[in-house]
Order: sequence, then structure tokens, then C-alpha cells
Amino acid sequence: MTTTTTTPQETHDRVLAAVDALADDLVATLSEVIAIPSVNPKYPGQVYDEVVGLEGRVSRLMGEIYEDAGADVEYWAVEKGRDNAVGTIKGTGGGRSLIFNGHVDVVPPGNPDRWTSGDPFSGRVDDDRVWGRGASDMKAGLVAQAFAVKALQRAGVALKGDLIIEAVVGEEVMDHECGVTSTVEHGYRADAAVVAEPSGPTNLGVIPVTPGLLWFSVTVQGKATHSSMRGQTIRAGGGGSAVGVNAIDKGMLVFQAMQRLEEEWAFTKTHPLFAPGHFTIHPGVVQGGPHGVLVPFILSEYMTIEYCIWYPPQDDPATVKAEVEAQIRAIAQTDGWLREHPPVVEWKLNWPANDPGEAAHAITAAVSSAHERVAGQTPYQGPPPVAGFCAVEDCSFLTAAGIPAISYGPGDLRVAHADDEYCSIEEVRLAARTYASLALDWCGTD
Repeated sequence: MTTTTTTPQETHDRVLAAVDALADDLVATLSEVIAIPSVNPKYPGQVYDEVVGLEGRVSRLMGEIYEDAGADVEYWAVEKGRDNAVGTIKGTGGGRSLIFNGHVDVVPPGNPDRWTSGDPFSGRVDDDRVWGRGASDMKAGLVAQAFAVKALQRAGVALKGDLIIEAVVGEEVMDHECGVTSTVEHGYRADAAVVAEPSGPTNLGVIPVTPGLLWFSVTVQGKATHSSMRGQTIRAGGGGSAVGVNAIDKGMLVFQAMQRLEEEWAFTKTHPLFAPGHFTIHPGVVQGGPHGVLVPFILSEYMTIEYCIWYPPQDDPATVKAEVEAQIRAIAQTDGWLREHPPVVEWKLNWPANDPGEAAHAITAAVSSAHERVAGQTPYQGPPPVAGFCAVEDCSFLTAAGIPAISYGPGDLRVAHADDEYCSIEEVRLAARTYASLALDWCGTD
């Protein structure tokens, strides 16, 4: 009697062949998923009741793929219509467990007339790209993970460690209680997690850290009067603040002070995995004018600036807040009106940074090795860059729950949330190959 032994390399080759055989189905499924306009119903400007349920449609579709790949799938919704889908392929024992994670929600498309590629939810496929809102952020990665698991099943591979694959809601507005955090609360844990966020722009990188994000507003009070009195309020010999105060003039003092602090941060806030100057204080929204009527014929009674801050993963957000507030207090002390009417700061959100440290060294090395194994002679050959993610994502909440989480996925963050969003088909295929190779290496096989 002859016993045939399959080598690890033969198993690996068989799995990659299965990924390649599924390539057309992968692209078609990605197009189908993009065509579901799963805008987060809590995103600013959305009418909740008109949008809710679309995230759940994507989760259900992903769950069907997980089931087809041999996973036991659980669906649940913390809020009605916002289903999560989690599939589990139980290992035979003795291997490390792994979570593949991705979010199903997208941001609104903006003005469709600015999309030169067509309908933002067309899912149009051309020779080398799939187009539409969510293509890069992050339906390409979501689908690539699913098809990697499907390829493992097609190749007849039995993993030693458990493989968990998740499609979750809520990421775009940090609604993690409805999405990724609820998976942990449902008992889904593993030795490591890989979130399929787009890790471009120039190559599929491995992303072990993210910055933190703070959102705050600062409001400056003015004193209304007829705009013809402006000279009286700003010229020597006039009545000054007894006549009126233009809040926009005073608000610009705060604006300029924050610019100076941002310039300092180019030197004082650094991290080895982030490009110099990455940590910034972004003035994203400016509003001002007389209360109740927006005309220029009255000195403005208020000015509000909405900022988002990108801070280094090693910084305590409380320290960052204190630094900002100190800068605002300092500029207020230089102006008589602001001393008596100090700017009002309101902190609205803190999305914590992700920095699992040494706990993520093993999964970072494993993803890097998997990428290098499968990239071959493609433009992505060689070791992938290891860098910080430019933005925030769900890794933070997995790591906080004790699951070391990093990111790796197809897509270019420069086109995420932008008009004419797309993802390279070659990147999606490469990511699927990498995920499959990673599962073999990390979880082990019999």
C-alpha cells in the first residue's frame, strides 16, 4: 500500500490555484456588492429611515459567501436592519486562530455629477479597475477575504486553528458598539486579526498602527451692529467694542493660533512609521455671521470652526486636548475682547489610536511573508512596506479587546471618500492570494 504525502508547498500551490480560478467570480461579486448603496445611516446628512437596512443587505450577501465556503454563520443586529455576519471555520486543533474583518458601510457619494466614471453605485468593471463608492474603502478587501476563505474550501484544506471572517456595520462613524465591538461581545476572539482596510497608496502595505482622531469645535462670540459701523469698531478713536465686535475677526486670531500650533507639530509630534508632518490640526468647517440671518450687512455675532486632529498613537488624547486648550487660552489673553469673552471649546469625538505593540509582531511578520510569497513578478513584488495607516479604523477596538489587530488590504486611501473611487483588480486578486497564504501559515494545516 502506498501513502501519498502532500507537501506544504503543494498545498500552498493548490490553494493559490483555487484563488486564481475564482478570480472572475471575485470581481463580479465585488461589482455586485458595490452596487448596494450601503451608506451608513448615521452619517451626517443622511435620513436614517431612508438608508437603514442597506448595510444589512451587504452583510447577508457576504454571509452567503461564508456559508458557501463551509463556515458556520451567525447574523445579528444591535439596531434593526443593521446586520453583522460572522462565519467560523473550526480548526482541527493545535493551530493559531485568526480573524478576517471588514466593514460593509460606506460614506455618501457626494454630488453624482462630479463622478466622471458614471453612477457612484454602478460597480462598473473595466480592464483593470472596479469603480464605485466603497470600492477601495473597503468592499474590495471585504470580498477578497471572503474569496480567500472560499479558495481554502475549494482546495480541500483543513486548518488547525479557527478561522473567523466578519462583515460588520458602523465603522464610518465609529459606531463600533453596533459593529466590531459587538462581535467581541458575541464571543468572537482570536490570536490575531487582519482588517482589510486599503493599505495603499503606492503598494499594499502592512499597517500595524494608526493615529488617533479628535474632533472639536471652537466658538467665538461677537457683538452685532450695522456693518457701516465697522470703522468705529476697528479704527483708533472709534468706539471699539462698545459699538460692536466682528466675531470673524476674533475667530481668525484663534484660526491663526491653531495654524502656528500645527506648524510646531511638524517637529514635536512624530512617529517612525508615519511620514514627517502627518499629525495635523485640520479646520474642516467654518461658520459665522449674525444669528438668524446670513447677510454681510451686520457684524458677525459668532464664528465656529470645526477641527479634526490627527495625533500620534503614543500620545495620550487628554494631553493633546490640554495642549490645544492652552494654545486657545494663550491667544485669548492677547486680545481684550477675547479675555472677557473666552472662546468656547467643545470636544465631540475621540477615535483612539491603534498600537498593539509587541503583541502584533508575529501577525505583522506573517502578513509580510504571505505578501512576499504570492506577489511574484507583479509590481507588488518583494517585502511590503510596513507603515502607519493615515486614518482611523476598527483595528483600535479589536486591539482594545485584547485581540492584536493590524491592517492589510487592496485599495488606495487617496480615492477613498473621493469622487470616482475605484480599486485595482490586480490588487484585489493579490490581496485574496495573500489572505489565503496567511491563513495556511498562521492557522496551520493537517
